[in-house]
Amino acid sequence: MEILIIIGIVILLLLGVIGSVIPALPGPPLSYIALLLSHFFINSLDGDFLLWIGVVVVLVTILDYYLQIYGVKKAGGGKYAIRGSIVGMLLGIFLFPPFGILVGAFVGAYMGAKMEASKHEVKIAFGALWGFIAGTILKLCTSFYIIYILLF
Repeated sequence: MEILIIIGIVILLLLGVIGSVIPALPGPPLSYIALLLSHFFINSLDGDFLLWIGVVVVLVTILDYYLQIYGVKKAGGGKYAIRGSIVGMLLGIFLFPPFGILVGAFVGAYMGAKMEASKHEVKIAFGALWGFIAGTILKLCTSFYIIYILLF
């Protein structure tokens, strides 16, 4: 039975890392579920520690969605650029994996900024790209930290 739980934990941890890069999967929450499985069935952890890690996971998940929007807004983009970056990112996942996510966010924000008749389309597109990259790095750090907790 313990072997099946360990296999499930490993699968969730792998999905957590993959989900940190692919927006369709919730990376850190999947890693946190693996941590909870380990806590309840294999190795008990401090309850306060689990609570704080859970709070961090929720904050990182919320912040991830906000960072891309913040990047577009900070660069001067409006509603169309924000929507374009999100649609472009989602289309990029399916049309040009694995780099389509980055290209799609960039092109989508660029096209949205063009629709707004902005003079800084490239700057806005880079804002979307940097927001996406920052969110991805934050999610990866969280997922890898949970893996570190489970290994050591």
